[in-house]
Amino acid sequence: MTLTELQTALSGLNNYQMDKISDQVKSYMQLNDELQRTRPTFCPICNDKSNRFIKKGFLHGKQRYLCKACGHKFVYDVNQLTSHSHQSVDAWVTVIEDTLSLIPLDETAAKIGVHHETAFNMRHKLLAYLEDLIAGAEVLDELIEADETYVLNSQKGVKVTDREPRKHGEGASKPGLSDELYCVCVATDRNNNLFAECVNRAKPSGDDLVAALGTRFAPGSTLLCDGAKSYNKLADFTDCKKVELVGHESYDKVQHLNTVNGVHSRFKDMIRQYKGVASRYLNRYLALLSVIVSFCGKSAAEAGHELRNKLRSLRDHVTYTSSQTSGLLEI
Repeated sequence: MTLTELQTALSGLNNYQMDKISDQVKSYMQLNDELQRTRPTFCPICNDKSNRFIKKGFLHGKQRYLCKACGHKFVYDVNQLTSHSHQSVDAWVTVIEDTLSLIPLDETAAKIGVHHETAFNMRHKLLAYLEDLIAGAEVLDELIEADETYVLNSQKGVKVTDREPRKHGEGASKPGLSDELYCVCVATDRNNNLFAECVNRAKPSGDDLVAALGTRFAPGSTLLCDGAKSYNKLADFTDCKKVELVGHESYDKVQHLNTVNGVHSRFKDMIRQYKGVASRYLNRYLALLSVIVSFCGKSAAEAGHELRNKLRSLRDHVTYTSSQTSGLLEI
């Protein structure tokens, strides 16, 4: 298509279509700016921040630098998300945006032209970085809603040897809260800050709640919870005022548990969309949920751009292999 033909075609588009094209062009321009900013701010070996780096050729197509303080050479994205990866930055951008949009892996793999297993490895490497990102996120403050939900144990992808295998969609074999259910402790405030972690099977104790949420609350906040006594220890540990809300009749326009219950539904919808999630990956998908909630109201492109900026400052030595073997949930 020639330039004249393109201009003629564009003149026939409505305002909404032109806005979408404009947003896409801006996204590509922002990505190009990101790719050009490869100069490191500190040395990953000696942590020198004097900015005394000189270019020292390329390694696997990536710019390499020499630190004049310690003499070590390193590529610009060492210990970042794209390190140890043969995929392009464009492919990683697609993986990030599709992960935030809960796009199935096969669709993502088809977009970037890789095998399903490669897309799976890329997604879980991203999720491992999101866990580190959430660990350093802001604490919850003011009005905090806390409640737990339960997820059926899943050994998806692994041959079951310790019990009879379940059919897809089948429930637990034991009634009520049993060791077949993982307890997911969830806390959220009214500023779209969320933290969730799985720490136990069945009903959580006070120690379980402190282990999961004890460092996530700002002192002096108000903790809204149900009548479970285990929240007493969490309130004392975090120096928060505890308000018990037992049943919907105790709710009002300010004090309620609707927000955290909505998060429970959202997480279970996510699991359902993925046709189940292996229990060992639960905390990683909870980290993804926390990121999605923090970006609510933004498009996938906007959220992806902001997430890339946050990940750029995060450095952790995560490879495809370590993302499959280390830091997994074991209860």
